[in-house]
Amino acid sequence: MQYLTFIERVKALFTKKRIIWGLVVLFIVFIGWFLFIRKPSNTKIQTATVVRKDIKRTVLTTGQVVSEIDLSLSFQSSGVVKRIYVKEGDNVRAGQTLAVLDQGNSSASLESARGTLVQAQANYEKVKSAATNQDIAVSQAAVDTASATLENAKQDLLNEISNAYSSANTAILSYSNNLFSNAQSSSPQFGVAGTVQTNAQSVSNANNDRIVINAMLTDWQIKVSTLSDSNMDQIATESLANLVKISSYFSNIINILTSYTQITTGGSQTTLTTYQTNVATGKSTVDASYTTILNYIQAIKSANFALAQAKASLALKQAPSRPEDISIAEAQVISAQGQYDLALSNLNNTMIVAPESGTITQVDIKLGEQATAMKEVIKLLNVGELHTEAQVSEADIASVVVGQTIDNTFDALGPDRHFESKVLTVNPASTLVSGVVNYKITGSLDNIPEVRPGMTSNMTILVAEKKSVLTIPASSIINQDNKKVVRVVTDPKTKTFIQKEVSIGLEADGGDTEVISGLSEGDEVVTFIK
Repeated sequence: MQYLTFIERVKALFTKKRIIWGLVVLFIVFIGWFLFIRKPSNTKIQTATVVRKDIKRTVLTTGQVVSEIDLSLSFQSSGVVKRIYVKEGDNVRAGQTLAVLDQGNSSASLESARGTLVQAQANYEKVKSAATNQDIAVSQAAVDTASATLENAKQDLLNEISNAYSSANTAILSYSNNLFSNAQSSSPQFGVAGTVQTNAQSVSNANNDRIVINAMLTDWQIKVSTLSDSNMDQIATESLANLVKISSYFSNIINILTSYTQITTGGSQTTLTTYQTNVATGKSTVDASYTTILNYIQAIKSANFALAQAKASLALKQAPSRPEDISIAEAQVISAQGQYDLALSNLNNTMIVAPESGTITQVDIKLGEQATAMKEVIKLLNVGELHTEAQVSEADIASVVVGQTIDNTFDALGPDRHFESKVLTVNPASTLVSGVVNYKITGSLDNIPEVRPGMTSNMTILVAEKKSVLTIPASSIINQDNKKVVRVVTDPKTKTFIQKEVSIGLEADGGDTEVISGLSEGDEVVTFIK
């Protein structure tokens, strides 16, 4: 009886243990359900839907418009400034002459060297080969044509010198005599009735200039009357100088007339304006004569050069040659070429020529002043060759590569105007800007008329882009044990959810993240729990 009681007790003990273990299991299940499946009734949950769309990632930075070409130009030799052909703001083309020093000696040396070279080349060709009678006849015809061209050019110059005197004299008489009393005398007096003189010295200078001009015209007339081939060069040079003086004379009168600011009784603004127009016409006439004479002088130089070449060619074809003569002639050509190249270099050193097309931003020389070799006198900016420069932080630079698209807006043009460009360079060397490591990049910039160097550019660089991919908000992703996990809603009504591991791709602008695997389009994920 006691044995049975013991047995029953053992059975009862085991029965109690099963009940206890059953309660433990139920408790664990309840806790799991509460933590991972059940949504507490007092918890607020925000969700988002997995959608398919286009996404992109950009890098934002602010840059500045910079010119590709910003040049400081100077003369390569010292001398007196003879001509300045540009002013600040002028647009120039590559190869255009900007300023010139006095080229008297350099030009003469070049012409001499050119003649020596032509002769040496002609002599070399002469001794190197023999010519047929037909070749000689052709060369003789070329000489005759060149001679005729030279004579025509000389006659044109002779005629133009005479015409220049007549035009200048007529301009003086027609457009300035009425501004003087006793204009042709030794004591002319400048004055315009009904005006107030504002610069007595300028008027005095005009009176003196008129005395000089009267004497100069008399002398010029005499020399023109004796004009011939023998004195043509001298009189042409003097005529150019006379025209410059007369042009300056007209300019001074224009300045005086312009300075009259008050019309008195008996005066008329219309009359004053007419005087100004007439004097300007006289100046234009004189300036045109100056240009024409220069053109004819150049035509004579060209004709002389052509004649020299033709004669040299003819002489070459009329004489026999020997081997030793060829060697000597070749050496003469080499020597003459060297002298010519040196003379040409010296002449080029007296000029400033635009190496690139662009805009003149500074002119720091004046006519007649002594220029110093290698001293910066002109600045040239190529506003058509522009690019942008910007700094990108070390956090973003790894994403930026050459060829990526840049969307540019400019503060000066407003935020609504967008201009597309490309990343041109990414500097591998870092720079420290305000204590932050940055890397310089450059971007292309098409020819935009409104854009100027120095403008601020707001640059949006497209570093990555994907089309039609599954996306979720970045706020829905949890880092858990080196894995990416999201909470997927299983019951939209109760907002209950389960955790799922996902693979992600591009982290895009606006908080969007690409989902590679783990979710389907239309799934609802938790973004926030409070």
